[in-house]
Amino acid sequence: MTTDQIYTIIQYAVAKNVQNGYVSPDDFNLTLMPVAQSSYLDYLLGQYQQYQNGRPMARVEFGQTEKIRQSISPLIYGVILSPDMTGVATYPSDFEQVDAMWSLYNIYNIRFVQQDRLSSYYRSGIDPVSDNPIYLVNQAGFQFYPENIGAAKMSYVRTPPPIVWGYTEDGNGIPVYSVALSQQPVWQDYDIFQIIVRALSLVGCNLQLGVVMGYAEQIKNGGS
Repeated sequence: MTTDQIYTIIQYAVAKNVQNGYVSPDDFNLTLMPVAQSSYLDYLLGQYQQYQNGRPMARVEFGQTEKIRQSISPLIYGVILSPDMTGVATYPSDFEQVDAMWSLYNIYNIRFVQQDRLSSYYRSGIDPVSDNPIYLVNQAGFQFYPENIGAAKMSYVRTPPPIVWGYTEDGNGIPVYSVALSQQPVWQDYDIFQIIVRALSLVGCNLQLGVVMGYAEQIKNGGS
């Protein structure tokens, strides 16, 4: 689905359900899409408010099912980290969450450890960090032990790139869609519909997913 199709569906839904409803390109680009994408990513990663006492898992959580991983796969990137002499590697600028951490040549996984467990792992004579490295996360980035680990490979979930409806203006000042000035979504169509539902809720248009998909079909068939 293109950015123009997303914008058209949103305009169609708002016109049908909100009195004098209209979403400007700037509102779409600067507010609706960033917030809606962030909300959907939060949902896929496992919203904190979904956790329950005695059940340390959200109702929906990254890695929980193949479908969830498929949804988020366009945002999974790989990078080689080069820690400094103290074992610290800064976060990538678009970092959201670690997917996996390995040694440089995929010989072993590098384990995540909570700060309060560092001492027991670091001082272990049975499982020394020199043989099985670990990492922590803090405000500076990833803290590796042993500190001279050299390098590590990480796959991670990145921040969704912007969805931008680029435009020029005609002689009457009316926005006209421009492919060259636009930025297209990376999501699959089902996930885009989920994002559209969240975008519409921001303008007081609370619709079920099926209704929004129905609107898309109506537009495809010429509108009504």
